[in-house]
Amino acid sequence: MSLPMAVQAQWNLKAGLNGYGNEHTMYSYSAYGLGIRCAIPLPDLMANDVPADIVIRFGKATPISPIASDATFSLQFLEDRAFFFFRGLGSGEAIGGREIIGEPDAGMDEELVQFLAQGPALSVLLYQRGYLTLHASCVKIGNTAVAFMGDSGAGKSTMAASLHVRGHGLVSDELTVINNSGSEPEAYPGYPGLHLLPDGANHFRNHLKDLVRIGAHGQKVKVLAHSGFPRGPVPLVKIYLLSEGPHFQISPLKGHRAAYELVKYSYWIRLIHDFRPSSYFLQCARLCARIPIMKLAMPKVVSALPEIAQMVERDVLSGRN
Repeated sequence: MSLPMAVQAQWNLKAGLNGYGNEHTMYSYSAYGLGIRCAIPLPDLMANDVPADIVIRFGKATPISPIASDATFSLQFLEDRAFFFFRGLGSGEAIGGREIIGEPDAGMDEELVQFLAQGPALSVLLYQRGYLTLHASCVKIGNTAVAFMGDSGAGKSTMAASLHVRGHGLVSDELTVINNSGSEPEAYPGYPGLHLLPDGANHFRNHLKDLVRIGAHGQKVKVLAHSGFPRGPVPLVKIYLLSEGPHFQISPLKGHRAAYELVKYSYWIRLIHDFRPSSYFLQCARLCARIPIMKLAMPKVVSALPEIAQMVERDVLSGRN
């Protein structure tokens, strides 16, 4: 998928809006193959002074339709606009795959503003650009990438960390962005950081350096993982659905079941209850036809992680499907 020409942004930010930023302060990053200009710092992302494909700024976010008075969350789509609302946090718009306008509530914690900008908001915008966006972590093994998707707490980041300490580069954590329109599926690098639960972080403490605990809205530990981080897209060859089981076992998911799991664990679809565009289903079905979707059952025992990582490594390198 070719990217649009760089956006020529005209900034009209309110100085000190809700206590964030000023009229002239802009930060420059790259992630998922895109140049990003943002009105607030996004410390997880890679600083990079490249032309802007996406701009994230403060401004008035306008609902597409009225929001129910008792609604805690709303996500609305109309053509090339998406409006999202989180009660007590704020609202925003993603426009045409090019721009995010954020309107945080007064006094909102800056770390939470950062999370919303580079998580839910950016995932909606990436969807607008035609990407598949999975709730998954992704690792580069050899010259190819594999992704691990599953429920919160299933072990996506832990599996990525287990493979990283074996010398494999992290591609992305939690949000895996896939271009499925070219000659082969490709995973785009996000940022070189993992978010681990405390027991997982303690397990890897002797292997991973620069452990930094994230803010009070989460109990996870952020682990920097720069070694082997790719600079460009990596061919995606396999996706694993993680599940808990008494023994390590890999088995294929085929047909409708495989496509169902891809849709289920698509990042943006977790936020949407009644918006199901057929084009996205077709993308998921096409990806299932191009690469294996596997179920990976494993015991949730930290001491078993080295053996499990080694078995996954063998499975990928053997070309088994």
